[in-house]
Amino acid sequence: MVFLYATLIIIKRSGDYHLIYKTELLTYSDYGIGLSATPAGVNNLPLIWYKDGDSNDYQKYVNAIDELLSANIRKRDAKNFSNLGPCGRSPYGYGDKPCVIIKINKQLGWSVKPMDLNTTNVQNVNSTNFQNVPAKLKELLKFEQRKLLLNCDGYHQYDKEHVGKISYFPDPPGIDANIFPLDMQDNSPLIAIQISHFTLGISIAIECKLWYEGGPSSVQFLLYVSPMTTVV
Repeated sequence: MVFLYATLIIIKRSGDYHLIYKTELLTYSDYGIGLSATPAGVNNLPLIWYKDGDSNDYQKYVNAIDELLSANIRKRDAKNFSNLGPCGRSPYGYGDKPCVIIKINKQLGWSVKPMDLNTTNVQNVNSTNFQNVPAKLKELLKFEQRKLLLNCDGYHQYDKEHVGKISYFPDPPGIDANIFPLDMQDNSPLIAIQISHFTLGISIAIECKLWYEGGPSSVQFLLYVSPMTTVV
């Protein structure tokens, strides 16, 4: 995360907003599966940055999500994006409530078990991963026992204070474990998050974690929306 903040400072000082184009950021977990966040920067810089109210400035992010969903439509009926809510149709909440699409990077043969919080295995209950599961996910797992669940929040306490509200589509933000392993014809499942009521003019580090047995996998990115300047 030190690298992320340093990158943001360098780009801010450059004064060139238009260095940031569409991309799909890939990060890989120690547990064998990675997550992607679209859109999230350029040249492997996990950054979403645009000027508030400037549609020309955030159009590159709209285009990036267009490209992602268009690739899925080739194999999947467009109606199936209805579970993405406002994040399934252009302009995907940009600019005051931007969406980010999270997906599992396809890995053939990868199968998974959902996290079981009802286990009587003392070693599992006392594991670091088990203890770190957010309380709200523990509640969801009582009813979503066959799903891998996503949770996103500010990376540090500072970010948590400024990230505002994160909404999920679908909600609850789960992926059915039974669809794995995927084959060559399958699309990776998508979960959308929409960020609203965040603080303008502040770089906010956001981390999304997908929880499952042996997980979690995670992806991080920065959101920076500069305030609209008023000419007096």
